[in-house]
Amino acid sequence: MPIKGGAFTWSNLRSDDDAIIEKLDHILFNLSWSMMLSKTIGCKQPTIGSDHCPTIVMLRGWPKRARRDFKFENKWLLDKDCHQIVKEAWENRSQISRGLSM
Repeated sequence: MPIKGGAFTWSNLRSDDDAIIEKLDHILFNLSWSMMLSKTIGCKQPTIGSDHCPTIVMLRGWPKRARRDFKFENKWLLDKDCHQIVKEAWENRSQISRGLSM
């Protein structure tokens, strides 16, 4: 299984000509497992206090980002077109809603 987040999971923490990086970790799976758990991905985690990056298996894929709430900015009211834009958007949304309920 491919590992997202980079190809290498170990380094000797040196730079320039002395640097060594390797892919030490692999995730093995078979066809029936990949069909049952089709969203599964391997994910390389950040290195913290080590020369090795831990690798985890996420059975449900990448977590979905939470939807952001709408935030109204009072400064928008200073724009001369604000009222008209909101009115048109509201009318357009109302027409769509009425069309769906028929």
